Amino acid sequence: MDPEAPQIHKELIEPRPAPAAATPSPEQQKRTQIAIIAGVILMLGLLITAIVLMAKFPAATTVIRDIAIVFVAVETFLIGLAALVLIVEIQTLTKVLREEIQPLLHSVNDTVSTVRGTTEFMSENFVSPVIKVASFTAGVRQVIGDLTGVVTSSRPKSKSVPNQPTNNQQGGTPNGTKE
Repeated sequence: MDPEAPQIHKELIEPRPAPAAATPSPEQQKRTQIAIIAGVILMLGLLITAIVLMAKFPAATTVIRDIAIVFVAVETFLIGLAALVLIVEIQTLTKVLREEIQPLLHSVNDTVSTVRGTTEFMSENFVSPVIKVASFTAGVRQVIGDLTGVVTSSRPKSKSVPNQPTNNQQGGTPNGTKE
């Protein structure tokens, strides 16, 4: 591997194990249940207290009712305003998609078409001729090798054996005696 090539971090290649689901211990579950029950009891207590106080003090009840009506009206106005802002943001996003992303996608399609045409051109005008020349050269080599083998095998063999060792090669002296 090329030492100058950029190294890809292991965490990008190797998949990470999925995090284990956090299961609360039985003690935590019991605390949660107690907190929920206490909250429900507190809400019921506040509701009962409010009903009793409204029954005892009807003048205060009308003032609280008027304040609640104003509060609900303001809240409705704020929700409508938030919905309007959301609609404007969606329109802006649609405009961005139409005007910026769509031309970018067309540009990518054009680039892919250019690459496809370039590979077809290279295949037809460079790779295919090189493959044809290489296969022709391999065929010529094979024919030459076959002809050489036929010529060599058709020659008559001589009766003398050229590779028999002489006395000198067997370790003897020039006059044929061993030392």
